[in-house]
Parts: sequence; structure tokens; C-alpha cells
Amino acid sequence: MENTVTQAPLAIFALMLLISPHLSARDLLHSGSYDQCVLESMRGITSTSAAEVATNACRDKFRDMHFHDTELAPEALGKIVIHAGFGYGIFNGSIYNGNNNYTVTQITILLSPMRKRESAESFVEGKKYNITLTVQPLTQGALSMPIPSDNTLEYAWTLTNARGHKSR
Repeated sequence: MENTVTQAPLAIFALMLLISPHLSARDLLHSGSYDQCVLESMRGITSTSAAEVATNACRDKFRDMHFHDTELAPEALGKIVIHAGFGYGIFNGSIYNGNNNYTVTQITILLSPMRKRESAESFVEGKKYNITLTVQPLTQGALSMPIPSDNTLEYAWTLTNARGHKSR
């Protein structure tokens, strides 16, 4: 059991190198700041799970920094732009963080099934989903989330909340 704990950082580091071929060991070990570490480690990453591993590796590297994710204020939420849609049971698209001083770490999306009622569309109560991601200030990222199958063909969606921390 003791070996497993001491080998965990090495395993994460090895996984990072496999996930991102553009990231060299020198880059990860010599990144000057947390934000720079995340930006460099995200190069070439396209999946949410790989992005989470990259972010966690940088957080491990910069353990002395205290990250306090909080709910973003309405002004900051208004600077987040999402272009997304549905296809093959997945909600995916791009997200732009227009804030210059906040890193976005989570967004909450309200998905509401749409039902056609005669000629007008109506919305049924939806469900909120949290999507964990890391989008640095003034950068764009990808988002993706599987949608539970309930035979609904069309959804309406709304960004209802975002969490993040001040960039340093």
C-alpha cells in the first residue's frame, strides 16, 4: 500500500505525457505559473477527462497555491459565451471565457426537453447538469457531456451558473 501512494504522482505524470504528445516533461516541470502550466498541458487535449487530469497535475505541482472556486458573479457569468448543440446523445460545443481575471472551472447547464404542442413549442421542466472544465481567462475551450437517453429528440439549454477562481 505504501508503494502505491508514493507512485501515484509518477503515474499521473506518465499519464499526462501519454495524453498530450505535445507536452514535454521539461514543460510540465518548468512552468512558471499555474496558469502557464494549465495552458501548456492543455495543448492538443480534446476530451474533458484528459483536461481534468491535466488540471489536477498542475494543481499538484502548485500545491502551495490556494484555489478557492466560488460561484462567479452575474457580470462574470455574462462574459462566458457558449456555442453548443446536441447530436448522438451528447451535448457538446465550445466555450469562451471573456473574463480577464477568472479561470472557469465548472459550468451548470439547464437542459429542458422541448415538446411541440400544436403550433407552439413549450418547455418542460428541465434538469441541471454540472460540467467540470478549465477555461483560462480570454481563452476558448471545449465542453462535452452525455445526455441521459429518454427518447427526447430536442432540448433547449441555458447556462445557469459558473464556478471558478481568480487567476494569479
